Amino acid sequence: MLGRIRNVAVIGLGRFGFSLAVSLQQLGCNVLAIDSDADVIESIKDSISQALVLDATDETALREAGIGDMDAVCISMGRDLQSSVLTALIVKKLGIRYILATAINDLHRKILEKIGVDLVVFPEKDMGARIAYRLTHPTVLERIEVSPDIEMLEIDPLDWMIGKSLAEIDLPKRYGVRIFAIRRGDKTITELTGNTRVLKDDKIYIYGRHSVLERFVEH
Repeated sequence: MLGRIRNVAVIGLGRFGFSLAVSLQQLGCNVLAIDSDADVIESIKDSISQALVLDATDETALREAGIGDMDAVCISMGRDLQSSVLTALIVKKLGIRYILATAINDLHRKILEKIGVDLVVFPEKDMGARIAYRLTHPTVLERIEVSPDIEMLEIDPLDWMIGKSLAEIDLPKRYGVRIFAIRRGDKTITELTGNTRVLKDDKIYIYGRHSVLERFVEH
């Protein structure tokens, strides 16, 4: 499982990359933003930890920028497939443990996955904030806003839950959130009782107020 992300580099500050960088910073990460456009760097520099103008296909420049010290690197280089792939190769060579990259089509995705990119996404409007949450909350597989203050989460079982019944876990009492369904293989269990046990490969669906769920996933 991906460990907690603290230091992240975002390479390429188009609409998706810009949103991702700012969202990651707001979620408590130390963000290094990189782009070849000085005007873009000027517009984001006050919103994140560090912003640099440089050519991301220059391995020496990336090393000097401290890319090797990052927990994760996110590559979002618009429609420049060649630069995206070359940057991913360099970042992989530098030993980054988690790499995310955007792709413009299935061929681009397949190339990035072949290189060893961990997560390839197809950017959509406002998706940067969603990906930022996923990176900073590795136990959360999916997050859906039901209303401005109510959310649903899909998570992998936490270690302390595995093998225990819902009565023993008692999330309402511990955290003020509730499990409303469990997916087990191809079956989704909705008729839950206190005797229902959580198994290692289950997917758990939880709902509650945003502030309460945040405390739960941060514990």
